[in-house]
Amino acid sequence: MTTLPSRRTAAPALALTLTLTTFLATAQGTAPTPVSTGLPQGTYSSMFKDLNEVCGAAAGLSLVEKPSSGSNESVDRLLRNEVSAAFVQTDVLHARRTTEDLGIVRALVALHPEPVHLLALTAPLVEGRVLGLGGKDVHFNTLGDLGKRRVGVWGGAVVTARLIQLQAEVDYRITEFNGPEDAMQALRARRIDAVLAVGGAPLAWMRGLDRSVKLLSVPEPWAGKLRNVYRPAKLSYSHLGAQGVATVATEAVLAVRDVRSAVAAGPLLKLRTCLQQQLDPLRDTVGHHSAWGQVEVGSVPHWPVFERGGAGSTAQR
Repeated sequence: MTTLPSRRTAAPALALTLTLTTFLATAQGTAPTPVSTGLPQGTYSSMFKDLNEVCGAAAGLSLVEKPSSGSNESVDRLLRNEVSAAFVQTDVLHARRTTEDLGIVRALVALHPEPVHLLALTAPLVEGRVLGLGGKDVHFNTLGDLGKRRVGVWGGAVVTARLIQLQAEVDYRITEFNGPEDAMQALRARRIDAVLAVGGAPLAWMRGLDRSVKLLSVPEPWAGKLRNVYRPAKLSYSHLGAQGVATVATEAVLAVRDVRSAVAAGPLLKLRTCLQQQLDPLRDTVGHHSAWGQVEVGSVPHWPVFERGGAGSTAQR
């Protein structure tokens, strides 16, 4: 499993990198455009690096990455005017607007599907054993098997887990972690029964897993109960022996603040134009994240779209 840097060691280095990047951008006369991503080894961080390579300096932009714990923190940054753009899950936006005013948040461009990954240990859980004898094997194979069980989550997946719990009517218990490393340690120690993660497949941190872990499916009737927010998806991870596992997916968008001035809107419009015009290099360059292959030019986000001048438009599910 990929080991994530600790917050103590990563924070000073990250702060220094951001300071140097901002200094260089200012020295070159280009105002920096801070973009909130996700965990350092996650899909959003990887896609940002690809985007910066293709649409950064070459397009006259100074994109600066600001890693985050997930979509919730990224939305908070947009609301506090700390970043110009953010990679976020649309299910997080839809959930938060039921209790908050997110009118300032707009979608610059629709990105890729973000499948729900449900993971459990392959070996069954043994319950009811007395003095090492007897007991009952409990197998976890689908979302429906997680009722009353403990499910580990982090970042934007916290909101996803709550939505699925409510809409699919599976009453599991949610336990929050700092990231995949902590959650997987808890799973292997049987302190939780499953892990729920959300992100563009393949998730980089899952490369280090072996067949002691398996993917759980989200079949009917649970998938049907989730169709108001999520769409059907399939997951394949050959190193786990998983091919075409049924699940559901939300949508990722590059979200921005609904700025009005030409100075603030200019870099955002330039970024959108570059992304759309350079989508083939983003997809085809060896080493770029495979999620770019699922981004479609002209795809309409399921969230109000950023249009200079203010009024947003959106597609309906």
